[in-house]
Amino acid sequence: MQYKKPFYKKIWFYFVVVFITFFTTFVSGNTGIQGVQQTVIAKSTKVVKSNAKKVTVKRRKATRKRKQKKRKAIAKRNVRKVYIAPNSGRRYHFNPNCRGLRRAHGNITKISLKRASNQGYTLCKWED
Repeated sequence: MQYKKPFYKKIWFYFVVVFITFFTTFVSGNTGIQGVQQTVIAKSTKVVKSNAKKVTVKRRKATRKRKQKKRKAIAKRNVRKVYIAPNSGRRYHFNPNCRGLRRAHGNITKISLKRASNQGYTLCKWED
C-alpha cells in the first residue's frame, strides 16, 4: 500500500499559493513591491521604537528579580540545617533518614550547612 501525502505537503500546492499571492498584489491596485516594502518598514520601525524602552525595563526587572532570588537562596542556605555523621563520613545530608547515614548507627549530628561546608563536608551522593 502506497502512502499518499496530504495536499498541503505537495509541491504544487506551494506553487499555487505563491502564484495567487503574487497575482493578487499586482491586480489589487498596488503601485508595486516598493510601496508595500516601505509601508511594512514604516510599520515595523514604529513598533520597534515604541517597544524599545519597554523591553529594557522588563529586562532590568527580570535581572533584579533573579538577583533577589539568588540572595534569598544564599541566606536560606546559610540558615539551613543538615545532618552529618562525624565518626563515619565526610558528607552532609538534608534528610536524616538518608541511606548514606545508615553506617552512622544513630551517631548523627545536626549542624548548619555553612558550618558543615567550612568543616570540609560535601553533599551526599544519594541526594544529588
